[in-house]
Amino acid sequence: MSETDDPGEEIPRSKPPEGESDSTEISQTFGTEVSEGHRRRRATFFKFSSEQSGAFDSFQLETGNQWTENEADKRIREFLIRLAGDRELVHESNPVEFARKNDLLLLFGPEEEALFAKLAARFPPETLRIWSELLGGGDSSDSFGPRSRAERQDEKAIALSIKKAFRRRTITFLAVVALVIFAILFFRRLADEGIIDDSSQALRFASQESASILEGEITDFGPPIVEPSLVAFADLLVALQEGDGSPEDRVRQVVSGNILKVEPGEIIATVFGYNSGGQVALIGPDGWLSEACVRVSVTDDEFRPFDVVVFELTEGLCSKELSGRKVSPTCLGENLLIVPLYIPQGEATHPEGGSGWAEMIRIGYEMKAPGWETLALRGTIAVGTQEGQTEIPLFSGQIGDELTVSFDELNTGNCMLMQ
Repeated sequence: MSETDDPGEEIPRSKPPEGESDSTEISQTFGTEVSEGHRRRRATFFKFSSEQSGAFDSFQLETGNQWTENEADKRIREFLIRLAGDRELVHESNPVEFARKNDLLLLFGPEEEALFAKLAARFPPETLRIWSELLGGGDSSDSFGPRSRAERQDEKAIALSIKKAFRRRTITFLAVVALVIFAILFFRRLADEGIIDDSSQALRFASQESASILEGEITDFGPPIVEPSLVAFADLLVALQEGDGSPEDRVRQVVSGNILKVEPGEIIATVFGYNSGGQVALIGPDGWLSEACVRVSVTDDEFRPFDVVVFELTEGLCSKELSGRKVSPTCLGENLLIVPLYIPQGEATHPEGGSGWAEMIRIGYEMKAPGWETLALRGTIAVGTQEGQTEIPLFSGQIGDELTVSFDELNTGNCMLMQ
């Protein structure tokens, strides 16, 4: 054992310089020397006001998911720096060591502890455990001296409040997850069972059954007879000029008369049932079919299509960008055209998901003209609210028969049944 290790001998020391405190002598005597900076910080630690006015005014306590350990350490370090105020600090990356080396646990009062408890609601479990023990007193090596019974009770209350906040966050998260799962199961069951068809505006074919018709007997529905409530005019002009800029800036409500091959309102359309399917009949002025590009679609009330068909008398009349399946005419005449269209009955499912009812038939007479990106006349066949029980009329015929469709005295046309 060296001479300095003998407790019975006084450890020789040099005379302290003027102005150095007795505490420095004691520290040097027992081998507990501290740096000059640390001694200076401790000497001035309580000279600062314990009330950090406005220190936490801008401190954000947002709610959300649990932080990672790095995110939690970052927010704890920010909290401790605000807590220290203007005190000189020894910087340390670990927030626990940062608090210890700078004696910052002494600054935790009731308000600071309550604010820290709210922050701890998002701590990961290990970080929550470490700080609960640290603020609760921890080991004797973590303490700044023996604590009174009242202080330890306060520390238990803090730890309990942190745990309660963490428990509330966990319960809230589980409740949200349960609600989402319930909603998914509910709507999946609703989709499997189907929605009751209460749409009074759905397009329905006239009943093909009758008590007077014998089984296996072919029904003759006679010639096509127009239902007035299922008639529409192609009177909506859709004109979009070519050029740069947004489409809204290039829309035109009026165009030159010599550009339009057919005027708005000159084409009339209606719907029939034939050969177990839907048929859309269109009649127009003389010569309108020679350059006709007709597009017909059946949609639900949100304009989501169930079927889209395109007819052109000569190849190339319709733009390649025009979507829809090309069809051959059911019946074709000089000014009368009938094209097939699938019209689902009752609730039907869309290919992209969801379901609805066939409620509208949209017709379009597409034209081509230099300088115009889109030039068309369009209209819509729909069942009005007051006409909720209107049915699509049926007709019969054989291939080669000549049909007559009369909309009114001025709009009557003939065509030959081709399929």
